[in-house]
Amino acid sequence: MDAQTQTLRLVQGLEDLLDQFPLSSVIRSHAELTEQALDDWSERLRDLGRPSRKYWDHPAEMMYDKAGVLLGAMFVLIQAAITETVSIVNRIYQLNGQTIRKDTLMSLDTELDLKTSLSYVAIANGAANFYKHRFEWPEGWHGSVKPQQIDTINLVRAVGMSPEQDLADNMLSAVHAITGTSDGILKDLSDLVVGKWRERLALRLRIQFGLTQYP
Repeated sequence: MDAQTQTLRLVQGLEDLLDQFPLSSVIRSHAELTEQALDDWSERLRDLGRPSRKYWDHPAEMMYDKAGVLLGAMFVLIQAAITETVSIVNRIYQLNGQTIRKDTLMSLDTELDLKTSLSYVAIANGAANFYKHRFEWPEGWHGSVKPQQIDTINLVRAVGMSPEQDLADNMLSAVHAITGTSDGILKDLSDLVVGKWRERLALRLRIQFGLTQYP
């Protein structure tokens, strides 16, 4: 199979909703579970009279922590979709004797958070890395910090995360940066970050590599 045919098939993979369905379906189901957890927590606070944070009871604390874990896991699932997309595009460039930097690709044809000028893809990827690696970071997120950690820390701080906040507070900061609301519509988050990005990338690649004719 020649490079042009392989390139075409890879671009079609970016466009094919059926190829994306298994992972996107899991992400959507997880988002609905997360939304339910946030609703349950909100209902608990309403029953308590919506007290300030220091007066939350133990069930309210546990429910909020659970929502934070669910949000973090959702971003990790979205990161898997990002990684798949990056791998496909890298393969296309390699087939055509070219390369593209990961950070460049993750800002290519993606929507930007107007406040930080960060791409939705970079924000979601950073949120996933925060969730996975936060226990490896030094207290207060400063001191003996590795270069890769510094990049992620700078990114998540830019969208409103801090070491003083709870996990759920921090994850909701990333949601807000992408959706424009504190809770957002979580079931649409994956499409905002990855789905629309893949569509725009596919169109760019068809033009860039002379694949303008659909089979």
